[in-house]
Amino acid sequence: MYQVDQNTLALLHFEDGVKDECGNDWIIQNNGVSISQAQVKDGDGSAYFNAIGGMYTDAASKFVFDTGDFTIDFWLYYIQGNYEASFGNVVLLLDSRESANSEQPIYITLDSNYKLAFSIEDKVLTSSAGALKPNEWIHITCVRNTGTGYIFVNGEIVASGDLNAGINKSFPIYLGGDSYTRTSIGAIEAYLDEFRISNIARWTSNFAPSAPTNLSATAGDSKVTLSWDAVTDAVSYNVKRSTTAGGPYTTIASGVIGTSYVDTDVVNGTTYYYVVTAVIENGIESDNSNEASATPVAASRALLRVTMSDSSEREYKLTTTEINNFVQWYNRTVGTGNTCYTFDDIINGSKEYLAFEKIISFKVVPIAQ
Repeated sequence: MYQVDQNTLALLHFEDGVKDECGNDWIIQNNGVSISQAQVKDGDGSAYFNAIGGMYTDAASKFVFDTGDFTIDFWLYYIQGNYEASFGNVVLLLDSRESANSEQPIYITLDSNYKLAFSIEDKVLTSSAGALKPNEWIHITCVRNTGTGYIFVNGEIVASGDLNAGINKSFPIYLGGDSYTRTSIGAIEAYLDEFRISNIARWTSNFAPSAPTNLSATAGDSKVTLSWDAVTDAVSYNVKRSTTAGGPYTTIASGVIGTSYVDTDVVNGTTYYYVVTAVIENGIESDNSNEASATPVAASRALLRVTMSDSSEREYKLTTTEINNFVQWYNRTVGTGNTCYTFDDIINGSKEYLAFEKIISFKVVPIAQ
């Protein structure tokens, strides 16, 4: 989730209504916007635009960019709907709203071919068809840096070119709807989350995170342990799993901190296939890592029977590794190491301690598997 910094002019999380962290007042048009939990990218809410109107904030001098740098970025979950044939569906407008021939010095729109358009005055950047996919969260960023414009989708440049035009007076900013008529013409049906306007060019090159590398999967008894190499700028990782090589994968853990994870929701004898993705601060997710697989199996066990100095016996059903650990402890040089060995009781969580000097002998008895 973004935080306000010195370059942030507007920031809406849509957590607790239409609240701008920078203090801008936003007005909803035609009951066209509501807060929803049906589709959320970050936090507890998003703004749902219902294709009958949008929202706007009145003109302010801080939004007068002239020929300067700026960034507009947000998450969009677009629902296929009707289009204004001559204009497309509105994501954002700077608009005078004074007449039907109102000025529109900045706009961001999309059309029925899922192309994005980013315009400043009479200069327009347009992505290729299919840059935006419906019914999934897409991160969109529009940037101007020293006169050059960029459109990013999920951190990858999809269009760039000349947007060196002056905007020397303030305009209201509209989100998701037509401005002058305030009707459903051009209004979008979509969810919007983490909307931000900045007075700097935050990115001028691809910023999607690299995919994690060297993913490995190690099988255990009713568990699989995963590890991978760290990704620069990653704030967390998502772990995905399938029972089919190549997927499709289901996310089993998100927001994982660190570069390892233990999957305990597995069945011995079943082969599982894993990939991991990296996530950076703005929530953009990398491509999948290499695939790694493992088949958890029940550990072979044996009975450790220990005879004590009082002729009593203790019996422990242990894995081969656990028995080897005990033998290694017992074979240490007298007078060195711990004087007691600890066994965990897996039934009630208690611990039992055996004193070295109280042990007369022990034997390992194989158990039929």
